[in-house]
Amino acid sequence: MGKGSRDLELPRSLVIVLLSALGGLLKIVGGLVYGSRAALVDALTSVVNLLSALAVSRFEYMSTRPPDRDHHYGHYRLFAGGSIAALILYSTVGGAMIVELAFSVTRGYEVHIYAPLYTALGVVPYVLAITLSKGAGRSYETYAKFTYIELIEGATVVTSSLGGALVSYFIDALGASILLTYLYFEIAMETRELVHLVSDRAPTHILSEVSRKLRREVGVGVKQLRLREVVPGRYQGDITIALPRGTSIEQAHIVARKVEEALRELGIDVVVHVEPEDL
Repeated sequence: MGKGSRDLELPRSLVIVLLSALGGLLKIVGGLVYGSRAALVDALTSVVNLLSALAVSRFEYMSTRPPDRDHHYGHYRLFAGGSIAALILYSTVGGAMIVELAFSVTRGYEVHIYAPLYTALGVVPYVLAITLSKGAGRSYETYAKFTYIELIEGATVVTSSLGGALVSYFIDALGASILLTYLYFEIAMETRELVHLVSDRAPTHILSEVSRKLRREVGVGVKQLRLREVVPGRYQGDITIALPRGTSIEQAHIVARKVEEALRELGIDVVVHVEPEDL
């Protein structure tokens, strides 16, 4: 990613953070001021959403740094720091709200009719934040997934807090329980995806495409290919190609360079090994 692309990410990140802050502020009013525990879950996850946006923006920017003396292959995987930060923050808030909800239901509480109004107003900025997050990088994907929760929370909180104000606080508590259940489901799914991504899984969907491309464009056969997915769309590994016995070092070097260039078009960085065809 070039300097121009990194510069474009900065204003995008700032707008996402500001939208998250505005949505969170409106929901905090509905949760803390007007008594809805469902809105309180919504409000706290809104604060976490803002903190996650800051962490994601920072790590996404760091992941675009070029290779240096300490990171010979680049900084691509620093994006995972944003995802890990988001997972930690949401897990912490989820645990705290489970305890708070249990005490609140035991004691009983009152929900004000203004709680659903402020929650509904707070949904609008999150719709815009999700739209900006699409296609902005892997860390933003994690952020967007949890921001989708804000929209689901908004609809749930409006309904449950309205029922809590007009009928019984148990309806509001039920809404809060639904939000927490969904939150932990998303945490589990995102954790599994992050573990898969950093486990150096082989991109099996692209292996056959590599062989066809090299045979078609370079005219060489592939004896062995090992790849790992660094980040979505970026791969690293090594490849062994077969050349006729007696091929000069200079010619083998030229072919190896063509292989590197062809695979770079697919987002693949490889070390090329050359062996005689009959070995």
